[in-house]
Amino acid sequence: MRQNRKKPFKERILQSSRSNKSRIVLAIDVNDGGPAELTYQAVNLFEQTRPSICAVKFGRQTILRIGLERTTQLLKKIHADGLTTIIDDKLNDIEETNTAITRAYLNLGFDAMTVNPFAGWKGGLETTFKLAHEHGMGLLALVYMSHPGASEGYGQKVLSDPRTRKPRPEFEIFAEKAVKWKADGAVVGATRPNIVRRTKEILGTSVPIFSPGVGKQGGKIARSLKAGTDYFIIGRSITGARSPGTVAEEFAKASLAQDD
Repeated sequence: MRQNRKKPFKERILQSSRSNKSRIVLAIDVNDGGPAELTYQAVNLFEQTRPSICAVKFGRQTILRIGLERTTQLLKKIHADGLTTIIDDKLNDIEETNTAITRAYLNLGFDAMTVNPFAGWKGGLETTFKLAHEHGMGLLALVYMSHPGASEGYGQKVLSDPRTRKPRPEFEIFAEKAVKWKADGAVVGATRPNIVRRTKEILGTSVPIFSPGVGKQGGKIARSLKAGTDYFIIGRSITGARSPGTVAEEFAKASLAQDD
């Protein structure tokens, strides 16, 4: 089943989620081996798990390792099965650099990309949002990462409005920006269900939550799902398993528990 590439990213991934009965985004990050071997590993992981996932996410490091030509071929294979692809770049630079990187990922064929609100709007991410949305690319705003040190940045309290003189958690401000900028998703670690819950209160139904950190980092699907996660980004717990397909299927069932 091929997707209609003219549909917004949010609609396309929802379509895949319902079709495959899964809220799991497979994170394929292969590191050991040459370009050809790494590409083979990625294809093998995808073929084993594709009945139980709704999208595939690649880290920037994987793309650098396998090269642009193989990346394009890999994305075409995934698209042929009706699934969307996400590049996890955490874009966070000045406008000119952000725009050039966005164009590069668009040319490769990615359906969505992660961006860091720290870059700001004017002279930062404004052009990226306009360019991406003109070409049907989704943008996922990084609201709170899943690792322990994320609290040093995303969890810090800042004085965003000097008139109120009341510091607020950075992640709340980023969640508000995700709504204001019309982001297609917000990334919040499953390792912090309380943060997921608070973010959901701010986002409402306009921006879906994508949560990494399940399994290896300690995040639990049930807790995060109850808190408000819409999609789960899972890598090592699946890709490092003896039977990735079986584990992906188990995660897929768990991700739909509240739908029953």
